[in-house]
Amino acid sequence: MARRCVIDANATLGLFLRLPYSEKTERWMQERRVEEAKLVVPILWEYECLTGFRRAVSLGQISPKDAEWMIEQLVALEFQIVAPTLHLHRAALQWAERIGQSKAYDAHYLALAESLSAEFWTADVRLVHALQRLDVNWIHAI
Repeated sequence: MARRCVIDANATLGLFLRLPYSEKTERWMQERRVEEAKLVVPILWEYECLTGFRRAVSLGQISPKDAEWMIEQLVALEFQIVAPTLHLHRAALQWAERIGQSKAYDAHYLALAESLSAEFWTADVRLVHALQRLDVNWIHAI
């Protein structure tokens, strides 16, 4: 069975925008391609990436045309997109509680990774540290 990895929107944005961790994200993506890993994301991933592109436009970092191209490239990645289920929503609520977050965005990635016994990769170092304190060993920083 191919290695499965869940990657969040923050890490994914490093493939498209100039971010401090962009080189690491590109290297990580190349390594996953070589090993033919299956990359899986929750449905909210696309919305979060689009929001990141729109924010970059509003800050003058990229043009609206750049954002359109980035969306095309995002879809071309062909990650497996998983729609939420009642089980995943419940698990996300539990994860949000465990990590003390008032929102469940990050928790949906965690719930999905846990349900698939997959690794979770993020650019959010604070989230990584919070989960390491809970002895979660399948979370990794890009």
